Parts: sequence; C-alpha cells; structure tokens
Amino acid sequence: MDFVVDFSAFWSKIFSKLSINPQSIIRTSKATKLMILQSGIDITPEGYSSFVVGMGLSSLMLSALYFFLIAAYFQFTPYLAVFLSLIMLFVSTFMAVSYFNFIVHSRTRDVELNLLDSLRHLLSELRSGIPLHDAIESIARENYGVVSELFRQSLVRIKEGDEISDAFMEISIRTPSVTFQRFVATLSYAMGSGVNIVNVLENFIREIEISRRNSISIYTNESVKYSIFLIFITGIIPGLLVLLLSQGSILAGFRIAIPLVAPFYLLLFPLAKYLIIMRLVGISPWG
Repeated sequence: MDFVVDFSAFWSKIFSKLSINPQSIIRTSKATKLMILQSGIDITPEGYSSFVVGMGLSSLMLSALYFFLIAAYFQFTPYLAVFLSLIMLFVSTFMAVSYFNFIVHSRTRDVELNLLDSLRHLLSELRSGIPLHDAIESIARENYGVVSELFRQSLVRIKEGDEISDAFMEISIRTPSVTFQRFVATLSYAMGSGVNIVNVLENFIREIEISRRNSISIYTNESVKYSIFLIFITGIIPGLLVLLLSQGSILAGFRIAIPLVAPFYLLLFPLAKYLIIMRLVGISPWG
C-alpha cells in the first residue's frame, strides 16, 4: 500500500513538471472513485491515474531495455522487441488497474470470512439481554479481524455523538462487502421501524448461511473446471513447446525459433494463469 502511494507521488511530480494530466489518459468514473475509496489506499483519483500511467511507462522502459538486450544476444529483429515492449505496456496498465480490484476483493474476503461468526456472537449477546451498544462494543473487543475493526470505527463515531445506524452507514460506504452493507441496512431498518432486532438478525444470519452454501457449491464446480484448464494452459502446452524446441528437428524435421515462443512464456502463459486466478477469486464465496 505504501509503495502505491509513493509510486503515485513520484509519477505525479514528473507529470506535473511535464504539464501532463494523467486523468486525460486514464479517466476515473464514479465506479472507479468508489473502488479507490473501498480499497483503503490513501490515494486521490488523480493519484490513481498517475499510478496506472506511471506503471505502464515504467514497464515499457524496463521491458524495452530487456527485450532489446535479448534481441541483440539472439540476433533477431528489433521490431519484435518493440512489439513485445508495447504488449508489456498494455499488460502492465491492465495489471495496475486490476491491482485495485484485487485489493477490494481481498478486503471483501477479509470481511466475509469473519462476518457470520461475529453476527452470531452479536445475536447471542442480544438474546442474553445485553444492550445493543454493549453488544457492539463486545464485538469490537473480540478478534474478528476486519469486522472487529469496522465495529471499532463505528464505536468511535457513536462516542462522538452519531446514532448507531448513522455510524454504521458511514462505515459501510467505505466497505466493499455487500453482505456487510446489507447487515447495516437491516440494522438501520430494524432500529428505525421499531422491529425486534433479535428476530431480524436471526433471519439475516439464516439468509447468509443459505447463500454461503449455494456459493460454495457453485465455486466447487467452477474451481474444478478452471483447475483442469489451468493445468492444460500452463502445464501441457508449455511442455509440448519445450519438446518442439529441443526435439522438433529430430522428430518432425523442423525447429521453432526461440524468439517466436518467447512471448508465450513471458506474457501469454503468466497472463492466462493470472486471469484464471482472478476469475476464481471473483466467484469465491468469501469475496
């Protein structure tokens, strides 16, 4: 996280001296601004654009140096080095944007992992007759990871004079977990309408349990499918290419030039593996 802030600040200074507005290259929509807010990274939309553009330019310069050295060593056309460097420019830019999505998914997973247990604890406290404020304080003192931290942040706002529902609503805006946002909306509804919070919380926990079981079933089926594809795309195909590189002239009377397969090993196979992993993370029942 600190690296992102420092890297963004470094490129922001360079763009400022060159009178370049990075937001004219990478625009930040409302959805992007919300993603930046929910990522927890202390960075502005302008800093986000500087980070993404700077990452692309840094990758372009480093990859150009590397591929031109490879071109000189293996004595192949420098145009291929230019082509590979441009590919790295687009890939690194995509990776920089995806990094923020990954951070949001990671924060969501951290909340989802402990939310159900913490809500069960909250329900147990309320059933025993403990007031809502004290029950919230109990969750904040427990070790429920990010969930306890969110409850502690809410308590700070409550002690500053905010209503419980308002304090949680403000915190939920900065939280990417949809389940936590639903919990806050349910809590606000129960407190605003005078409905028994215990009954509402019981129904909400039951909904989470059913949803979690369905999500696990879907994730299991998808993970098996993508695992087979991952083995094929990053294990079998690279092995066959190695065989053709080393034994192609002996077995079939032809050879494949290393520069032709280098992009697959350096770019295509790692990118395919990354996209598959991101897909599995996206459908994970834990965010």
